[in-house]
Amino acid sequence: MTSNVQRSNKGWLIAAATAAAAAILPMTQTTTVSADETSDSNDTHASWRAKTVDDVKSVLLTAGKEYTVQSGDTLSTIASATDLSVDEIAAANGVSDVNSIHVGETLKLDASAAAANNTNVAPKADDTKVNAEATAESADAQAQKADTQTQEVEKTAATSTAQPTTMSTATHAAPTYSTAGNSYPAGQCTWFVKNALSWVGNNWGNASGWGASAAAAGRTVDGQPSTGSVVVFAPGSQGAGALGHVAVVDSVNGDSITISEGNYAGMAYHTRTISASGLTFIH
Repeated sequence: MTSNVQRSNKGWLIAAATAAAAAILPMTQTTTVSADETSDSNDTHASWRAKTVDDVKSVLLTAGKEYTVQSGDTLSTIASATDLSVDEIAAANGVSDVNSIHVGETLKLDASAAAANNTNVAPKADDTKVNAEATAESADAQAQKADTQTQEVEKTAATSTAQPTTMSTATHAAPTYSTAGNSYPAGQCTWFVKNALSWVGNNWGNASGWGASAAAAGRTVDGQPSTGSVVVFAPGSQGAGALGHVAVVDSVNGDSITISEGNYAGMAYHTRTISASGLTFIH
């Protein structure tokens, strides 16, 4: 009888083990994931694309008086999609650097808020950028004064065969180009410089031709760098492409200059310190 009980127990253990194995088998099969069901979470090939004015306008249809910054946005594009200027949006939101906004940041698009906060905008830490902004703010006043000087010079030239000694100075101080908006392709180095320095003219062409265009518009063009000026790189010079390159001079230290630039080595914003030798500068 004991032998029968032992054989019965062994049979029960074998049956239980077989049932457990049968239960485990489908479980192990369901954990397999095909290649089509997986995705590469480390994909680094996404690229930054500047949003257009129409892109921003489509969002503003439902955004009202507040706008959440998205990838590809710039203050210039957002301003163009509204009735506000870049400076007004910056003042309304306490933005100290108009070239730097962050994805997810909420911007107030209210002219009354801009007026209320205008006196509370924090000053920039970089004194050289303050100088550049002061130059931009006075551009309209300088243009009006220059128009008057040009008229006086033309009147003198019509009544005299002698060349007035002040004509050269008046010509350099009398740019006649339009500074409204930004005519350059978004995200390019020319677009970046126009946004940073409002006195830069529209429709100056490719970066390599800016020196000639600026001179024709009455700007001083030479080989001497100064804070707040535009530096022009000839094609192939210090990393410039076939169409040349332009950047903003932030500071000058002897023969070296520190610049800020857009669309350099695929980056939307970049700074570096380089030699000023052999470069052209627009003032």
